[in-house]
Amino acid sequence: MKYILIIVCGLASLGLNAQESLSLSQAVELGLARNYDIQIERGNVEVASNNNSWGEAGALPNITLDGTSNNSITNQNNGNQFFSGQTFPGFQLDNQINTSIVPSVNLNWTLFDGGRMFMNKKRLENLQLESKGNADIVIANTVQAIVLGYYLAVLEKERLDVFQRQLELSSDKYNYTKVKTELGSAVTSDLLLEESNYLNDSINYINQELSYRNALRSLNILLAESNIVRDYTFTDKLEDEVEVLDYGSLVSKLEGGNLDLKKQYLTQAVLNNQVQMARADRLPTISTQAGYRWTRSVQDITNARYTGDNPNFALPDETAINKQGVYFANFTLSFTLFNGNRINRAIENAMIQEDIGNLRVDQLKLSLNKDLSQFYDQYNVRLNLYQINQQLENSAGTNLEISQEKFKSGTINSFDYRTVQNNYLSASIQRLQALYNLIDSKVSIRRITGELTKNL
Repeated sequence: MKYILIIVCGLASLGLNAQESLSLSQAVELGLARNYDIQIERGNVEVASNNNSWGEAGALPNITLDGTSNNSITNQNNGNQFFSGQTFPGFQLDNQINTSIVPSVNLNWTLFDGGRMFMNKKRLENLQLESKGNADIVIANTVQAIVLGYYLAVLEKERLDVFQRQLELSSDKYNYTKVKTELGSAVTSDLLLEESNYLNDSINYINQELSYRNALRSLNILLAESNIVRDYTFTDKLEDEVEVLDYGSLVSKLEGGNLDLKKQYLTQAVLNNQVQMARADRLPTISTQAGYRWTRSVQDITNARYTGDNPNFALPDETAINKQGVYFANFTLSFTLFNGNRINRAIENAMIQEDIGNLRVDQLKLSLNKDLSQFYDQYNVRLNLYQINQQLENSAGTNLEISQEKFKSGTINSFDYRTVQNNYLSASIQRLQALYNLIDSKVSIRRITGELTKNL
């Protein structure tokens, strides 16, 4: 039959890719090494680390090596010109070439700027820590996504196994009823019923196979795996990790370990640096400029042409060369007396930004406590639901075993037995979902309290 072929192809396709074992710790390790978001944040941390230097803070001098070349051709028309101890009236001279080369070394150094350089260095340190805090948040979010993505794939795989068992059971029933029909001990309606059950179970299995593949794709994206349909043998299963949590202990962990709150404190430190730097503008600035400049000037009149009125004038043959070296050191004291109150406004604005930052810290604390309270209640509710669903599955499993014997003995009909089958299937699926929901709540609590990445 066609539907049998479809299921066989679906089962075979799962084995197209070579499977390798993958534990949860291995998945997290791969994600930390290859995840694109984490790599981007690590690059940002490296940039912030490079910027955290005294040179970037403005405390080190600026040294430059300059070179200047001046070249000109001069045509002179002067009333008198002095050459070789004589004065020549009505002097005119064309094509006089003047060249000079001036190499120099210059040092510019701000010796005191109201302490801004030290505050700026502290600000760069805080920016580096803030960048690392951003990276820690990205890492925590990625680890949370990997853990839940891993368990989701495990959940979908176990669901697939449940649907497969259901399919195998309905297949056996269908074949059994088919034989009975051929022998005349069963009617056609019974065969059609089992065929319908078999087809429905086939549809459920195929749909669940798609869900499993989607979960694999999502996990492989988090692991930056180029083969996004790569399949694994998951060594960590959905396990019953029932744990009684103490709310007071969770609150203490949140206040000391929450990564979002730590990052907000670092942002607040940067805002405080801005206030100190704005106040430093009220203080004077002392800077020095020092260096050495060497000049070589050449006055070449060997090709010059005299066009004056004196017939006795003769241009000298030599070229005049002048060399000069100059050392210099200058100091500048600058103090802002008035600039339209811009300094005061900058200080006031920086203080307002710091106050806003304090409000954001308080707002974040309140929001995190609200989230923790919700996660705590959610965990306890899901724990109760899981325990209930676990009992339901046990009861449904026992009922299925009893009903299977009754069906074979003819005590119950196919309709009743199918109902028992569906109840067990539903109970198994609900227990798996309840267990995954419990794990999801537990991971959320570990994320908000900082425990999820504490040992990474």
